Amino acid sequence: MAGMSITVCLPSREDGRVEEAVAKAMAPFEIDYTRGEDLDIWDSWRITGGTAHGGGFNVLPGHEGDARLLHEFPNRWWPGHVPVPNDFGWCAGGPRELLDFSASPEAACELADAVWQRWHQLAAELPPPRSLDFYLARHFAEAMTYSSQQAHADYVAQPLVRAFTDYLKVLPTERFSSAFLFLADPVAKVGGSSREEFIARCTPYALRRRNVLTLEGWWYEDGDPGVHGACHSDACPHEPDLAPGFGHVNSYLAALPGGTLLVNVHCHV
Repeated sequence: MAGMSITVCLPSREDGRVEEAVAKAMAPFEIDYTRGEDLDIWDSWRITGGTAHGGGFNVLPGHEGDARLLHEFPNRWWPGHVPVPNDFGWCAGGPRELLDFSASPEAACELADAVWQRWHQLAAELPPPRSLDFYLARHFAEAMTYSSQQAHADYVAQPLVRAFTDYLKVLPTERFSSAFLFLADPVAKVGGSSREEFIARCTPYALRRRNVLTLEGWWYEDGDPGVHGACHSDACPHEPDLAPGFGHVNSYLAALPGGTLLVNVHCHV
Protein backbone atom coordinates (compact mmCIF):
# COMPACT_ATOMS: atom_id res chain seq x y z
CA MET A 1 0.00 0.00 0.00
CA ALA A 2 1.12 3.57 -0.70
CA GLY A 3 -0.20 7.12 -0.74
CA MET A 4 -1.49 9.45 -3.42
CA SER A 5 -3.26 12.79 -3.68
CA ILE A 6 -6.33 13.60 -5.74
CA THR A 7 -8.37 16.75 -6.33
CA VAL A 8 -12.00 16.06 -5.44
CA CYS A 9 -14.50 18.30 -7.25
CA LEU A 10 -17.73 19.11 -5.41
CA PRO A 11 -20.79 21.17 -6.39
CA SER A 12 -20.90 24.61 -4.80
CA ARG A 13 -23.93 23.61 -2.71
CA GLU A 14 -21.65 21.26 -0.73
CA ASP A 15 -19.79 24.20 0.83
CA GLY A 16 -20.08 24.04 4.63
CA ARG A 17 -20.09 20.27 5.05
CA VAL A 18 -16.95 19.46 3.15
CA GLU A 19 -15.84 16.25 4.84
CA GLU A 20 -19.27 14.69 4.47
CA ALA A 21 -19.37 15.66 0.79
CA VAL A 22 -15.86 14.34 0.15
CA ALA A 23 -16.76 11.05 1.84
CA LYS A 24 -19.81 10.70 -0.41
CA ALA A 25 -17.83 11.44 -3.58
CA MET A 26 -15.04 9.06 -2.58
CA ALA A 27 -17.33 6.20 -1.46
CA PRO A 28 -17.55 4.38 -4.83
CA PHE A 29 -13.77 3.88 -4.78
CA GLU A 30 -13.34 2.52 -1.27
CA ILE A 31 -11.73 -0.90 -1.09
CA ASP A 32 -14.40 -3.50 -0.30
CA TYR A 33 -13.48 -6.35 -2.68
CA THR A 34 -17.01 -6.60 -4.09
CA ARG A 35 -16.96 -4.49 -7.28
CA GLY A 36 -13.72 -5.29 -9.10
CA GLU A 37 -10.20 -4.06 -8.56
CA ASP A 38 -10.62 -0.92 -10.71
CA LEU A 39 -12.95 0.48 -8.04
CA ASP A 40 -10.96 -0.83 -5.06
CA ILE A 41 -8.62 2.15 -4.69
CA TRP A 42 -8.40 3.59 -1.15
CA ASP A 43 -8.85 2.52 2.46
CA SER A 44 -8.42 5.89 4.22
CA TRP A 45 -8.14 9.55 3.30
CA ARG A 46 -7.77 13.04 4.74
CA ILE A 47 -7.79 16.63 3.49
CA THR A 48 -4.26 18.00 3.08
CA GLY A 49 -2.29 20.64 1.23
CA GLY A 50 -2.26 23.92 3.15
CA THR A 51 1.54 24.23 3.15
CA ALA A 52 3.84 25.50 0.41
CA HIS A 53 4.25 22.82 -2.27
CA GLY A 54 2.18 20.46 -0.09
CA GLY A 55 -0.02 19.35 -2.96
CA GLY A 56 -2.78 21.91 -2.39
CA PHE A 57 -3.59 25.10 -4.24
CA ASN A 58 -2.28 28.60 -4.70
CA VAL A 59 -4.73 31.30 -3.63
CA LEU A 60 -5.42 34.21 -5.95
CA PRO A 61 -3.67 37.32 -4.58
CA GLY A 62 -5.99 39.36 -2.39
CA HIS A 63 -8.05 36.35 -1.27
CA GLU A 64 -5.65 34.80 1.23
CA GLY A 65 -7.94 35.58 4.18
CA ASP A 66 -11.18 34.30 2.66
CA ALA A 67 -13.06 32.15 5.16
CA ARG A 68 -14.13 29.74 2.40
CA LEU A 69 -10.59 28.45 1.92
CA LEU A 70 -10.01 24.95 3.30
CA HIS A 71 -7.34 23.92 5.79
CA GLU A 72 -5.48 20.66 6.25
CA PHE A 73 -6.80 18.23 8.84
CA PRO A 74 -4.17 16.18 10.73
CA ASN A 75 -6.31 13.04 10.74
CA ARG A 76 -9.99 12.78 9.83
CA TRP A 77 -10.44 9.83 12.18
CA TRP A 78 -9.47 11.73 15.35
CA PRO A 79 -12.46 13.27 17.17
CA GLY A 80 -12.17 17.01 17.60
CA HIS A 81 -9.28 17.41 15.20
CA VAL A 82 -8.20 21.00 14.62
CA PRO A 83 -7.44 22.35 11.14
CA VAL A 84 -3.79 23.24 10.49
CA PRO A 85 -3.23 26.93 9.59
CA ASN A 86 -2.48 27.48 5.91
CA ASP A 87 0.79 28.94 4.75
CA PHE A 88 0.23 32.39 3.28
CA GLY A 89 -0.97 32.06 -0.30
CA TRP A 90 -1.72 28.33 -0.04
CA CYS A 91 -4.74 26.25 0.90
CA ALA A 92 -6.06 22.70 0.94
CA GLY A 93 -8.92 23.74 -1.32
CA GLY A 94 -11.80 26.14 -1.76
CA PRO A 95 -14.10 27.59 -4.42
CA ARG A 96 -12.43 27.40 -7.83
CA GLU A 97 -12.84 31.16 -8.28
CA LEU A 98 -10.47 31.79 -5.33
CA LEU A 99 -7.69 29.51 -6.63
CA ASP A 100 -4.89 30.47 -8.99
CA PHE A 101 -4.82 28.46 -12.22
CA SER A 102 -2.83 31.01 -14.20
CA ALA A 103 0.22 28.74 -14.58
CA SER A 104 0.60 27.67 -18.21
CA PRO A 105 3.21 26.09 -20.48
CA GLU A 106 3.66 29.48 -22.13
CA ALA A 107 4.37 31.20 -18.79
CA ALA A 108 6.79 28.42 -17.86
CA CYS A 109 8.68 28.88 -21.14
CA GLU A 110 8.95 32.62 -20.54
CA LEU A 111 10.29 32.09 -17.03
CA ALA A 112 12.78 29.41 -18.12
CA ASP A 113 13.97 31.72 -20.89
CA ALA A 114 14.51 34.53 -18.37
CA VAL A 115 16.47 32.14 -16.12
CA TRP A 116 18.77 31.08 -18.95
CA GLN A 117 19.40 34.69 -19.92
CA ARG A 118 20.10 35.71 -16.32
CA TRP A 119 22.72 32.99 -15.95
CA HIS A 120 24.57 34.23 -19.00
CA GLN A 121 24.33 37.85 -17.88
CA LEU A 122 25.92 36.92 -14.56
CA ALA A 123 28.48 34.71 -16.30
CA ALA A 124 29.70 37.72 -18.26
CA GLU A 125 30.38 39.59 -14.99
CA LEU A 126 31.73 36.92 -12.62
CA PRO A 127 34.60 34.39 -12.62
CA PRO A 128 33.83 31.13 -14.46
CA PRO A 129 32.73 28.38 -12.05
CA ARG A 130 33.54 24.70 -11.87
CA SER A 131 30.79 22.10 -12.10
CA LEU A 132 29.53 20.13 -9.13
CA ASP A 133 31.12 17.02 -10.62
CA PHE A 134 34.56 18.61 -10.20
CA TYR A 135 34.06 18.98 -6.44
CA LEU A 136 32.49 15.55 -6.05
CA ALA A 137 35.41 13.96 -7.92
CA ARG A 138 37.78 15.60 -5.46
CA HIS A 139 35.67 14.23 -2.60
CA PHE A 140 35.87 10.68 -3.96
CA ALA A 141 39.62 11.04 -4.43
CA GLU A 142 40.18 12.58 -0.97
CA ALA A 143 37.31 11.09 1.02
CA MET A 144 39.24 11.02 4.29
CA THR A 145 40.01 14.74 4.25
CA TYR A 146 37.44 16.31 1.91
CA SER A 147 33.82 15.52 2.78
CA SER A 148 30.83 15.59 0.47
CA GLN A 149 29.41 18.40 2.62
CA GLN A 150 32.55 20.44 2.00
CA ALA A 151 32.36 19.67 -1.71
CA HIS A 152 28.82 21.06 -1.91
CA ALA A 153 29.74 24.05 0.23
CA ASP A 154 32.68 24.91 -2.03
CA TYR A 155 30.51 24.51 -5.10
CA VAL A 156 27.74 26.87 -3.94
CA ALA A 157 30.30 29.38 -2.60
CA GLN A 158 31.46 30.20 -6.13
CA PRO A 159 30.39 33.77 -6.95
CA LEU A 160 28.38 32.88 -10.04
CA VAL A 161 26.60 29.94 -8.42
CA ARG A 162 25.85 32.00 -5.30
CA ALA A 163 24.49 34.95 -7.28
CA PHE A 164 22.37 32.71 -9.50
CA THR A 165 21.00 30.78 -6.50
CA ASP A 166 19.98 34.06 -4.87
CA TYR A 167 18.23 35.02 -8.10
CA LEU A 168 16.28 31.74 -8.23
CA LYS A 169 15.04 32.24 -4.65
CA VAL A 170 13.05 35.35 -5.55
CA LEU A 171 11.46 34.08 -8.77
CA PRO A 172 7.62 33.82 -8.82
CA THR A 173 7.51 30.03 -9.05
CA GLU A 174 4.71 29.39 -6.53
CA ARG A 175 2.18 28.55 -9.26
CA PHE A 176 4.40 25.83 -10.69
CA SER A 177 5.56 22.37 -9.65
CA SER A 178 8.38 22.17 -7.11
CA ALA A 179 10.36 20.25 -9.76
CA PHE A 180 10.32 23.24 -12.12
CA LEU A 181 13.71 24.99 -12.16
CA PHE A 182 15.12 22.61 -9.56
CA LEU A 183 18.75 22.81 -10.65
CA ALA A 184 21.20 20.78 -8.57
CA ASP A 185 24.09 21.89 -10.78
CA PRO A 186 23.27 25.08 -12.72
CA VAL A 187 26.85 25.18 -14.07
CA ALA A 188 26.06 22.06 -16.09
CA LYS A 189 22.29 22.40 -16.48
CA VAL A 190 22.19 26.06 -17.52
CA GLY A 191 25.73 26.99 -18.51
CA GLY A 192 26.15 23.78 -20.48
CA SER A 193 22.89 24.09 -22.44
CA SER A 194 21.67 26.22 -25.29
CA ARG A 195 18.59 28.34 -24.61
CA GLU A 196 16.39 25.92 -26.58
CA GLU A 197 17.81 22.86 -24.80
CA PHE A 198 17.32 24.40 -21.37
CA ILE A 199 13.72 25.44 -22.00
CA ALA A 200 12.88 22.05 -23.51
CA ARG A 201 14.38 20.26 -20.49
CA CYS A 202 12.62 22.37 -17.82
CA THR A 203 9.12 23.01 -19.08
CA PRO A 204 7.73 19.42 -19.16
CA TYR A 205 7.93 19.45 -15.34
CA ALA A 206 6.58 22.96 -14.81
CA LEU A 207 2.87 22.34 -14.25
CA ARG A 208 1.60 20.33 -11.32
CA ARG A 209 0.38 16.87 -12.32
CA ARG A 210 -2.89 16.41 -10.49
CA ASN A 211 -5.13 13.41 -10.19
CA VAL A 212 -8.81 14.34 -10.21
CA LEU A 213 -12.21 13.01 -9.17
CA THR A 214 -14.59 14.92 -11.43
CA LEU A 215 -18.04 16.30 -10.70
CA GLU A 216 -19.55 13.40 -12.66
CA GLY A 217 -17.71 10.80 -10.58
CA TRP A 218 -14.79 9.90 -12.87
CA TRP A 219 -11.52 9.03 -11.10
CA TYR A 220 -8.39 9.98 -13.10
CA GLU A 221 -5.05 8.84 -11.68
CA ASP A 222 -1.48 8.96 -13.04
CA GLY A 223 -2.66 10.23 -16.42
CA ASP A 224 -4.54 6.97 -17.10
CA PRO A 225 -8.06 6.64 -18.56
CA GLY A 226 -10.77 7.39 -16.04
CA VAL A 227 -12.74 4.96 -13.90
CA HIS A 228 -16.43 5.80 -13.45
CA GLY A 229 -17.63 5.25 -9.91
CA ALA A 230 -21.22 4.76 -11.05
CA CYS A 231 -20.35 1.70 -13.13
CA HIS A 232 -19.39 -1.66 -11.69
CA SER A 233 -18.14 -3.22 -14.91
CA ASP A 234 -15.66 -2.54 -17.70
CA ALA A 235 -18.54 -1.90 -20.10
CA CYS A 236 -19.23 1.65 -18.91
CA PRO A 237 -21.67 3.33 -21.35
CA HIS A 238 -20.96 6.88 -20.14
CA GLU A 239 -18.85 9.45 -21.95
CA PRO A 240 -15.62 10.20 -20.03
CA ASP A 241 -15.19 13.70 -18.63
CA LEU A 242 -11.52 13.91 -19.69
CA ALA A 243 -9.22 12.32 -22.22
CA PRO A 244 -6.28 10.40 -20.69
CA GLY A 245 -3.15 12.39 -19.81
CA PHE A 246 -2.22 14.98 -17.21
CA GLY A 247 -2.41 17.76 -19.79
CA HIS A 248 -6.21 17.82 -19.63
CA VAL A 249 -6.63 18.03 -15.85
CA ASN A 250 -5.67 21.66 -15.21
CA SER A 251 -7.79 22.81 -18.16
CA TYR A 252 -10.76 20.90 -16.76
CA LEU A 253 -10.33 22.40 -13.29
CA ALA A 254 -9.84 25.95 -14.57
CA ALA A 255 -13.02 25.73 -16.67
CA LEU A 256 -15.29 24.61 -13.82
CA PRO A 257 -17.92 27.06 -12.50
CA GLY A 258 -16.44 29.51 -10.03
CA GLY A 259 -18.36 28.14 -7.08
CA THR A 260 -17.17 24.55 -7.58
CA LEU A 261 -15.36 23.37 -4.48
CA LEU A 262 -11.95 21.80 -5.10
CA VAL A 263 -10.47 19.74 -2.27
CA ASN A 264 -6.98 18.22 -2.10
CA VAL A 265 -7.34 14.74 -0.57
CA HIS A 266 -4.51 12.40 0.36
CA CYS A 267 -5.41 8.73 0.20
CA HIS A 268 -3.88 5.53 1.47
CA VAL A 269 -4.15 3.23 -1.55
